Formats: sequence, C-alpha cells, structure tokens
Amino acid sequence: MKGSAASSIARSPRTSIAGRSLLILALVAHLSFLVSWGTGFWNRFTFDSTATNGRRGWDFYALYQAGHNVLSGISAYEGDGDQIDVAVPYYTPYRYLPLPAYTLGVALNALSPPSAFGLWVVVTELVLLGCAFMSLRLGGSEHRGTVLAAMWLCFTPYYLEIYLGQFSLIQSALILLMMASIARHPAEPGPDWRFGLPWVMSLLWKQNTGLFAPLLVRLRRWRSLGWGFLAVVATSLPYFILYPSGLTAFLANFRSGPPTAQLGNLGVRQFLFSALSALIPSLSPGDHAMLQRIWVAATLAFALWLTLCDPHPDPLLLLCLWTTTSFLIYHHVWEHHYVMLLPVYVMLFRRSGSRAILILYALVAVWTCYVLVDPRGMAAIHAPMRWTPLEPRVLDVWYHACKAVPVLGLWAYIVRSIWRQRVTREAETVCSPC
Repeated sequence: MKGSAASSIARSPRTSIAGRSLLILALVAHLSFLVSWGTGFWNRFTFDSTATNGRRGWDFYALYQAGHNVLSGISAYEGDGDQIDVAVPYYTPYRYLPLPAYTLGVALNALSPPSAFGLWVVVTELVLLGCAFMSLRLGGSEHRGTVLAAMWLCFTPYYLEIYLGQFSLIQSALILLMMASIARHPAEPGPDWRFGLPWVMSLLWKQNTGLFAPLLVRLRRWRSLGWGFLAVVATSLPYFILYPSGLTAFLANFRSGPPTAQLGNLGVRQFLFSALSALIPSLSPGDHAMLQRIWVAATLAFALWLTLCDPHPDPLLLLCLWTTTSFLIYHHVWEHHYVMLLPVYVMLFRRSGSRAILILYALVAVWTCYVLVDPRGMAAIHAPMRWTPLEPRVLDVWYHACKAVPVLGLWAYIVRSIWRQRVTREAETVCSPC
C-alpha cells in the first residue's frame, strides 16, 4: 500500500513539473560553466582560475608534456624546462603512475596542444553527461532521478575540472560504476568484474582509490585485489626500472612536509592548520606536522575499525566512507578534487532521500567565497599572496572551512549511518530468541 502511494506521488503532475523545472535550472547552470570556459566570467569566483590569470589547461598540459617527454626519450616526470623539449604553453609537474603518460599522453600528441585540450574537455563533458544519465536511471522515480542528475550538472567544482583540464571526473565516473554495482546487488558488490574492473582502472588513473583495499579485504575480494596489484606492477615497474628518478617523483606525492598557508588548498587538513594557527599562534611547524600525523593516523584507524570489525558490513556505506576519508587525510585537496565526492552524494541521496545530504551537497556545490576575499584578483599578479594567511585570521579560517566543514559533516553522517545499522542489527540479534 505504501509502495503504491509513493509510486503515485512520483508520477503525479506536480512532481513531474518540479522535477523538470529542477533539471532545466541545472542545465542552465551547467551551460553557464561551458560558456564561461570560453569567456571566463566565472573565473574570479575561484582561486585557481584567478591565480592562473585566465590561462586554461595547466593540468591537462602536464599530461600532454609527459607524453611528449616519452616520445622524446625523457622521463615523463621530468619537469625542468632546461632538460626537456617544452611543447606546451605552460604546465604543472606530472604526478600520476606512468601508464597514462605513455598511452593517453602519447596519443594526444598527435594533435596540437590547444586542439588536444579542446578534445579532452569534450571527452570530460561527455563523461559527466553519462554520469548524470546513469544517476537519472538509478533514481528509481522521476523526481529522485532528476535530483540525482541535477547534482552532476550544477556542481561548481566541475568548472575548474574543465578549466584546468583535470582528470578527477574520470575517477569519479569509475567510483560511480563501483557504487552502481553495489546498489544493483545490495547483498554483495555484484559479479567480481563489475566492481573489480573499475577499481583496477581507477588505481591506474588516480591512486586515491587504493584506500578501498580494506573494504575489498573485508569482502574477501581477493581476485580484485590481486588483479589490482598485478596491473600496477606490470604497467609501472618496468618504467620505473628504466627511469628510477620517476619513482622518486611519483612517491613524493604521498609525502607532506610541515603544513603552510595555501590559498588554493581547500582540504580538511589545510582547514585544521588554519584553525589551529588562529587559535594557538605559538605552534611551531613541527607541532603542526605532529598534530597532522596524529589526525591522519586516528582517522585511518577509526575507518579501518569500522570496516574490519563490523560482522555485517554495508558495502555501499563503507565505499562512501573510504571515498570521503581520502578528503580528510590527503594533504593537498584542490577545489576540482571535490567532483570525486559526487558519487557519494548521489548514492546516499538515492538511498535515503535525506535533506541533510542535500544540504551538505549544496554547501560544496556552490561557489567558494573566494571572490569576497580577493575581489580585485590580486593572486594573479602578487604571487606571495597565494602562500600568505588571510587577515584577520578568522577570515582565513572561514575561507578554508567553506568546503572542509561540509565534508567533515558528510563523513560524520556516513559514520553515524554505519553505527546505527550496527546497533540495530545487534538489537535484533538480542531480541530474536524472544
């Protein structure tokens, strides 16, 4: 009876009109991102597009240059302009495993840098639309499906994804595939390849999904773990033997020195540094580094305990937990990275329809307050500003809290959901003999 009523509501004209209106608004917002990619009217709202003074493609050109290095017989990780044949207008150092460099990076060199960048933006856009369509189908009802699709379309960090030519959305799509496999098979994450294949691909693309390994251990997905290990070793070890300096450069991504002020870093660890610097100005760089190590160790230990000690784990919630945990422990979280949280928001709202999830999503989806702290765009011309705390310090804390605090709230929501499930099961077990 209840199911029939809910179905009737989902098909009602009022719900249909509201859903279509939401989707139209989301499409208009999304179209504004694409128009601004060419004109730049949204640029002043984010640090990255301000600091780069409207010059797009920094991260994409890192992959293109890495591919050019491979073709030139130079390490993909070599970024010294005096040691390489610079083929792009500007670039950042290549950071990932070598496979993307000597496959996709090499292939992209068949085109000129601007043409390759434009093609990459088209590919990224098609992947986003594919994720939105999949989410629409996963919604189960017209109203919820349109909400899920709209989440992809009007998420402002996506603007930086195409502005920089980044790679995080591809990772987000792979995470969505893993979560969709679980959603279609609630008891376990579906046939091994449906979950394992996107996980292995994600390991080779960006390595943050290596944090999913404890979940695979808990689910006894030994085959997926084995294939992941073999894929990384087979595609990377020969390259690192040929270019040993590349391994040093790659591993440097996982090390962090004492934290410092960074306007572009909007992660939880940067927020903690900003808050502690404001509250306890006497803390030394060594004190900050020690406190951050404690934070990382405690967060990982708690997530491991939740994963490995639950007798009846919920794979989807645990996958959401580990996706969110990466934002709590990684030292460099830039605004575009938040597109990798979209599958978490989508799948949690699909599951619960919780307004709390919508609020947490909205807080990350809206533009940052950067235009308020730097209305004249001084970061584009005064480089030291990028590594100087905002004054007064409460402004610095507020700015770094705009993404970090909602992510902490999301993590707490997931932990609470896991804990409540566990308590409910234990209560049912105790009462079952009665």
